[in-house]
Amino acid sequence: MFTVTDSNLRPFLHLCNRVSNDVINEQYIRYFDNDGFELSYLEQEYYRENNINMNSCLNHTCDQKVWFEGGSDGLKVDHALILHRWEFQGEARCQLLNHVHRFRELNKYLMLKPKWGIDFALEYYTENEAIEVMHFENDYPSYQLAQEAKLYFENKILSTDWLDFAKYLINNKDQWQYLQGMAQNDWKAKHWGLNKAEETLKSFTQ
Repeated sequence: MFTVTDSNLRPFLHLCNRVSNDVINEQYIRYFDNDGFELSYLEQEYYRENNINMNSCLNHTCDQKVWFEGGSDGLKVDHALILHRWEFQGEARCQLLNHVHRFRELNKYLMLKPKWGIDFALEYYTENEAIEVMHFENDYPSYQLAQEAKLYFENKILSTDWLDFAKYLINNKDQWQYLQGMAQNDWKAKHWGLNKAEETLKSFTQ
């Protein structure tokens, strides 16, 4: 039903190469993502200079790779990703330090910590309805924890009878369809064996 891609988590997330000083400006510094993996224009410049591939999914530009693909029997993976957020080290960090007196917002860049993420969203369609079967997002502060989680979820996702689970959700729709926002995702996640649907980390230390 689903195929696990050959995308792997990276063990080391260090941006070391400098960028042109011209791109360290107010416009490019703005919109630092405090919680997720989306990149500001300045971060995108550093990723390019450090030969890190970026792609756009869910209208977000970041270091994300397809994790699962496929579907059948009305089930379809909407998105399944592994994600990385890189920290600044070496010459890149020194460059930011040289500009922090001009743009104090760069302190967030300097305080950024690497993190790893997994994101899985599965949907089910019939001729007359559509439901979100499962959507969970987890962040991890280390490669080891992320790798253990990735392997655990790969086994759990591949061993789940998702068609049966989708029908279970439909039969119990009265228990979750009026829940709002994340409460609905949490209900489904708990019935799949998770504590909650989303466990995320702040992007920088405070």
